Amino acid sequence: MKRMLLKILPALILLCGVAVFAVMVATRDAPERRHIVDAGPLVEAITAPAEQLQVIVSGQGTVRPSAQIELVPQVSGVVVWKDPELEAGGFFARGDLLLRIDPRDYELAVTRTKAAVARSRYALELAREEAAVARQEWEMMQGPEDGADAPGDLVLGLPQVRAAEADLEATVASLEEARLRLSRTEIHAPFTGRALTVALDAGQYVNANQPVASIYSIEKAEIIVPVPDEDMAWFDVPMPLPPEMISSRISAGGVRSPSEQPDGVVTPAAMPEARVSTEFAGRHQQWNGRVVRAEAELDPRSRMVHLVIEVDAPYSGRSSDRAPLLVGMFVDVDILGNEVDGVRAIPRMALRDGDQVWVADDAGRLQMRPAQVVRIRGEEALVRLPLAAAELVVVSQLSGATDGMKVRVSHREATQ
Repeated sequence: MKRMLLKILPALILLCGVAVFAVMVATRDAPERRHIVDAGPLVEAITAPAEQLQVIVSGQGTVRPSAQIELVPQVSGVVVWKDPELEAGGFFARGDLLLRIDPRDYELAVTRTKAAVARSRYALELAREEAAVARQEWEMMQGPEDGADAPGDLVLGLPQVRAAEADLEATVASLEEARLRLSRTEIHAPFTGRALTVALDAGQYVNANQPVASIYSIEKAEIIVPVPDEDMAWFDVPMPLPPEMISSRISAGGVRSPSEQPDGVVTPAAMPEARVSTEFAGRHQQWNGRVVRAEAELDPRSRMVHLVIEVDAPYSGRSSDRAPLLVGMFVDVDILGNEVDGVRAIPRMALRDGDQVWVADDAGRLQMRPAQVVRIRGEEALVRLPLAAAELVVVSQLSGATDGMKVRVSHREATQ
C-alpha cells in the first residue's frame, strides 16, 4: 500500500498544479490595449533670430616695420662718438644724434673755402674797378659814346668782370658744399625707431657710402594679410587718386570733400578697421589697426589679395601691461567689414546639401527650406531664411529625413 502511494503521489501533485493553473488562466483579466503614436526621432534645434551683423574677414600675417633703412655715412672719417642706444635692440627718437665722425678735416675745408670766397670777392671788385677806369680813359680819349664808336667789351674789361663773377659763384658753391660735408659728420635719426644690426663702434674708421647699421621705424608697424579675392566685396580698400584726377581737381579749384569722392576712392577716415591679436608672454594681446592699402598685384598662384594693415605706435604699451607689437610676430587679424541686415547666424553643420536648412515648425514637423548663403566663416554660416517666431533650425544629423516628417525637438540656445 505504501509502495503504491509513492507511485501515484507525483501524478497527483502534477494534476493539482495543472488544475490550479487552469483556474488562474480562466479567472485573469484581459490585457489593456494601448494605441502608441509615432512622435518621430529626437532632434536638436536652435533659435536663429534675424539680426544686423558685421562681416568679419579673418587672416594671419607677420609684423614688419613700416620703414627700414641702412644707416650709411656720406663722408669718411673716424667715429669719435656713438649713441649708447645704437646697439642691436636699442631705441632712439626722431632727431637723436646717433653718431659723430671726426669733423676737423671738414672744418678746415670750410675755412679754406671761406678764404677762397674772400679772394674771389676781392678779384671781382678789382675787375669792376678796372673796368670803370677803362671806360673813363676811353671817354677821355674818344669823347662821349655816340653809338658808332662805342667801345668793345674787351676794351672796357667786361670779360674779366664776368670771369670774376663766375669764379665767385663757384667758390660760394664750394663753401656750401664744404659746410654740407661738415654737417654730414653728424648722423641723426630720421624717425623714432630701433636698431636691428650695428657694425661699428667709437674709434672705428668708416668709409663714405658703406652701411654701418640697419635701423627700422617703430612709429608704425605693418602686417601683410592675404585674403581671398571674394572677401574683398565686404569692405572698401583705400586707393590713391590717379595723377590725372589730381591734376583735374587742382585746375578746378581744389580737392573735393569726402562726400564728393568718385566711386572706388576711399578716404583715410573710411579705412576699414582691423583687430590684431596674438598670444605673447602667456597672455592674449590685442592692438587696433586699419587697412591702408592693397599690394600692387594679385598672387597668381593662390589668387589671394595681400592687404597692408597698419598699426600706430606699436611700442606704446611698453610702460603698461600690454606687450609691444614686435617685428616678426605672427598675428591673427580680423578686418571689420560692412554690416548686413536680416541675416541669421547658424552653425555650418546646419547647412545641408543644396543650401537647404531643416526647420522644425510649431507642429513638430520637419521642413526643408532653401536658404540664401551670405557668407561662410569657419564653423559659422550667415544665411537669409524665412522663419516664423516659433520655428527652430535643426542642427542634428538625421538619416532618411523627409519633408513633413514628425520630429521631437530638444531645444538649445545658439552659441555665439
